[in-house]
Amino acid sequence: MEGDQLDERKLKILKAIISSYNETGEPVGSRLVAKNESIGLSSATIRNEMQDLEEAGYLIKTHLSSGRVPSQKAYRLYVDMVVQKDFEKLSSSEKKIFLDDINDKSKNLDSMIGKMSKLLSSLTDFTSIAYIRHKDETKLKSLELLKVDENKILAIFVYENFAIDKTLITLNEEISEEEVAYFKEILNKNLAGKSINSLDFNSLKYEKDSLVNYKTILESVLEKFSQKDETYSADKIFLEGINKILNYPEYSDFDKARELIELLEDKRGLLNILENENLDNDLVIKIGNENEIDIFDNIALVLKNVNILDNEVTFGLIAPMRIDYKKVLSIFDDFYNDDLF
Repeated sequence: MEGDQLDERKLKILKAIISSYNETGEPVGSRLVAKNESIGLSSATIRNEMQDLEEAGYLIKTHLSSGRVPSQKAYRLYVDMVVQKDFEKLSSSEKKIFLDDINDKSKNLDSMIGKMSKLLSSLTDFTSIAYIRHKDETKLKSLELLKVDENKILAIFVYENFAIDKTLITLNEEISEEEVAYFKEILNKNLAGKSINSLDFNSLKYEKDSLVNYKTILESVLEKFSQKDETYSADKIFLEGINKILNYPEYSDFDKARELIELLEDKRGLLNILENENLDNDLVIKIGNENEIDIFDNIALVLKNVNILDNEVTFGLIAPMRIDYKKVLSIFDDFYNDDLF
C-alpha cells in the first residue's frame, strides 16, 4: 500500500498521529486520535485503520505502550504529499525579527551568514548549519622561503585574500642561500595566482626532475598548500545550537548523542557531507537512512541553496525526524530564498 493508494481516511489518521507525535514525542494510541474532532471516527475503527497502516509500513508499534509512532516511510509521505502543499506562513512579528537581525548584510558576508544560521537555530530550536560555497578558490599571491638553519627552511604563504600561513621544513642535508633563492623563484613561477585545484602538476615536472635532491621542499610546500585550501573551506561552515540535540529523547542515549555531536564538530567531515549532497533542487529534505550515514538513521536533514551577494550559500537543519515540517518549510520559504537578497 503506497502513499497514493491510501484513502482519505487513512491519510487523515496518519496526519493526526504524526502531528501528535511531533508535539509530544510519545507513542499515539487510537483513543487519543479519536479525541480529534476532525477525524470523526470511533476508537475501534481508528484502531483497525492503524493496524492497516502498520502492516503497510507507515506506523511502528513500540514496546513501551500500545501506541504507535510514525516510521521513516510515513514522514517521507507526510513531507511529499501533505506538508509541502499545506505549510503556513510565518507571522509578521517573526519576519520582523529576522529582517531586523540581518539588516547590516552589506557590511560583512561572514557576519551576516553567521547571524542567519544562529537565527535559524533559534527559530526552530534545532541544530543549524550554513556553508558558504565561494566561487573563488583560495589562491596564492606569493611564497617566501627563508633559511633559518643549515637544514631548515621557513615557508611563508601569502594568499590573495590576505591570509598568511607558515610551515617549517626540515631537510635531510644542508642547503645554501643561493639554492633557497632559486627554489623560491621556481615555486613562485608555478604557484603564484593559482589554487590547489587549478595547479597543473605536469608544469612542475622539469623542476621536480632537475631539483630531485630537494623533493622534500616541494612535497612539503604542496602539502601545506593543499591543507590551506581545505581549512579555508571548512572555516566557512557555521554551526549553531549543537547541544540542542540533547533536548530530544531520540538522543537520550549518551553514547549516541556523543557520536552525533563529534560528527558535527568535525568540520571537515561535515564539509564532505555537504559537498556530496546534490542540491540542484530548490529544497532537499532527507529523512532517516536516506542520508546514508548510520548515525543519521532517525535524523531529518533539511538543506537549501541561496544566492547571497553573488555567493552560493547552503543553509540547513539537523533535527529529529519528528520536526514541525510546516514551520520549517515556512521559515525556508519566507527567509532563506534568493528574493530576499
